[in-house]
Amino acid sequence: MRLREQRPIVILGAQRFDRTAALVDGLLPTGRIWVIHVPPARPVVPGLLAGLFDAGEIPLAQYIFARDQGDPLTAIPVFPDRIFVQQYVYVRRDSDIASPGDLRGKRVWVPGYLYTACFWHRAMLQEHGVQPHEVLWFAGGPEIDPRMRHPDGVQVKPLPSQQMGIDLLLAGEVDCVMHEATPVVPPGQEARVRRLFPDVHALQRDAYRRTGFFPIVHIIAVRQEALESWPELGVELCRLYDQAKAVAYRLLQNERLTSLPLMRVYLDETMTLFGDDPWPYGLERNRQELETTLRLTFEQGLTRRQLSLDELFDPRSLQYTFQARMSSGAPPWSGGFPASDI
Repeated sequence: MRLREQRPIVILGAQRFDRTAALVDGLLPTGRIWVIHVPPARPVVPGLLAGLFDAGEIPLAQYIFARDQGDPLTAIPVFPDRIFVQQYVYVRRDSDIASPGDLRGKRVWVPGYLYTACFWHRAMLQEHGVQPHEVLWFAGGPEIDPRMRHPDGVQVKPLPSQQMGIDLLLAGEVDCVMHEATPVVPPGQEARVRRLFPDVHALQRDAYRRTGFFPIVHIIAVRQEALESWPELGVELCRLYDQAKAVAYRLLQNERLTSLPLMRVYLDETMTLFGDDPWPYGLERNRQELETTLRLTFEQGLTRRQLSLDELFDPRSLQYTFQARMSSGAPPWSGGFPASDI
């Protein structure tokens, strides 16, 4: 007999970050929700559509595409993964590329053209006056959804890489690498590669001050069938992710639990810039960014029409009030898991 036939449970596929660790590691009581750790490289959407998962963390761009396709999914306003993409743009040190505007007509390698991080890279280029069709794109692998098609007028050629595009950059096969993580440069070759933006941290801080955007990469999607069976499922998932984030915030404030010597300084700088909730959940804190995302996904050809925010979320989950906040000092406990947060 299949497990789903044995137990009336809801299966959640979750990735493990510090802000989700308490949930993934089983430190929070989850009731009917069974949490399965899904490694980053494993796609969740096929499992959602096939009914193997009832809810799961998926790329935001892929979720918007799925909604445009009419897939039976909705979402809750929980965004476990975000990145500032400026830090993941690399060129050769001897290149004359000095700004995003210089990438017009250049060969740019990405892991996948329609990846969410690459969507934000294209948004950055558009902000500097470079449209997607003005770049020759190379993709390291297939798109995350086989139904995805590249927009008309945009050239995307397959070009596998064994080193996150850096091998192709060093060989002169591409002019720039845009990624979602920091690649490892082969030993002895470090001096030949540089970030496009010299003071990337100042640039990212300025971008946040100017826009208020901490670019969303992942969202929690839920099968509509699961919500029909359990209408409060979205609210319960919001509660669990909120509690897990609260635990992470408390653990971070005990900076000796990490191996980063300047952790206290970084924490103080983070709170000065982002406030007491640097990873905000909920619709209102993210409304402007999400509206911009929906406009850009349409402009970039990911969707056939511009979706509205009303089409993205389970209405009940929007009523949940997220409470996790970061304090400005170490909590009065010496380590371990704070029972008060369970």
